[in-house]
Amino acid sequence: HEGDLFLCDLGATDSYYCADISRTFPVNGKFTQRQKAIYECVLKAQQIVEDNCRPGITTRQLNQMVIDHYAAELPKLGLNGPVSEYYYHGVAHHLGLDTYDVTLMESVLAPGHVITNEPGLYIAEENMGIRIEDDLLVTEDGCRNLSCTPKSVEEIEEIMK
Repeated sequence: HEGDLFLCDLGATDSYYCADISRTFPVNGKFTQRQKAIYECVLKAQQIVEDNCRPGITTRQLNQMVIDHYAAELPKLGLNGPVSEYYYHGVAHHLGLDTYDVTLMESVLAPGHVITNEPGLYIAEENMGIRIEDDLLVTEDGCRNLSCTPKSVEEIEEIMK
């Protein structure tokens, strides 16, 4: 319907390895101001994870960075409940021969690991959910984003014209 968002979660396999990405698009091609504000908050959370993903860190630590970001930003968006009311899944899981490779949140990332980066916000009272997901390869000194799908508000609105 006019004004709705479409959240698409999809993946692919190549040589037995899995990918997992999500994007959220405005059905009519243009984000409302409210949708844009929430979307950009989620996009910032995703950037925080990408900036901090490196060997020696855990997915639990990355998830806490997202929670801390949302704790600071959600009140500015008029969302005054606990973060867990709007963000109720972890930010990452390992990828490999299965979409959800078995691992613990406390396991330490190392070069060669591939994880998802998928912060989301879900606002039931506004019938709105936004998730942006990419796949990150942990390198010797950081990470490399393996996803190449447009995700900024401007890129999405341009494509949707």
